[in-house]
Amino acid sequence: MYAWIFESPLPLTIALATVGLALLVRGRTQQSRALTIAGGVSVLLASAVFFAGRLVTSPGEHAARTTEALVDRAVAGDVEGAMALFTDDAVLNYGTREAPSVSIRDIRAALESLRGRNRIESNRITDLDFVTLDERTGEVELSCSTAVARGDSAVPTRWILRVRQVGDAWRIDRLTFRALFGRAPSPGIWR
Repeated sequence: MYAWIFESPLPLTIALATVGLALLVRGRTQQSRALTIAGGVSVLLASAVFFAGRLVTSPGEHAARTTEALVDRAVAGDVEGAMALFTDDAVLNYGTREAPSVSIRDIRAALESLRGRNRIESNRITDLDFVTLDERTGEVELSCSTAVARGDSAVPTRWILRVRQVGDAWRIDRLTFRALFGRAPSPGIWR
């Protein structure tokens, strides 16, 4: 129910408002006080859901914003800015979350490669889906189409980013490079 209210309130808002308006109309035409009250309550609930969804930023939404910030910094070649979005114990996996992970040093090396041969010339986010895992953790599935300096065309990539709240900030603690051209990438990709 959390996601229906805080991450995607429109479907529930529309359903409650539709039911409420139907009950209001039916209550008025049948002169039924009970139906009119039920319709009014449903419309009020729809308003409450809508505004709650607008006022509360869920962990999944924080994760999405952090991911977008990482993409922007990577495109700009801002290694220090990108590294600031990671926890000190962040890990990088290739292929699946369960694959052996490498440390924050390897994440830095991958980002450093964006200043040279792997400099990003253009990037387009093709898909960004987020979910709240718990009250302090969100996860994002990201797909991009990226053109780099050493390539001739855009490269499709897929990623999973787990973002958790650390103090007052939201930081990436696990980055999974799922696919490059639809296949699991190898750690040597950055060389």
